[in-house]
Amino acid sequence: MATASIQCPECGETIESTDQMDVEEVREVTSKPQGGIGYGEATQNLYLCANCRKPLGIGRRDE
Repeated sequence: MATASIQCPECGETIESTDQMDVEEVREVTSKPQGGIGYGEATQNLYLCANCRKPLGIGRRDE
């Protein structure tokens, strides 16, 4: 569900577009059947508040 804006839970900054966020690429981590972990195929965007760097969410990577 899309909204007109979101508010950072850490600093209270009102964010109205992705231009007001910092974006970092993060790799998907998967669990193995025997209890181990590894990297998956997908790379996602981690969206951070540009003001305080609090993680706000993960979304699809822009291709």
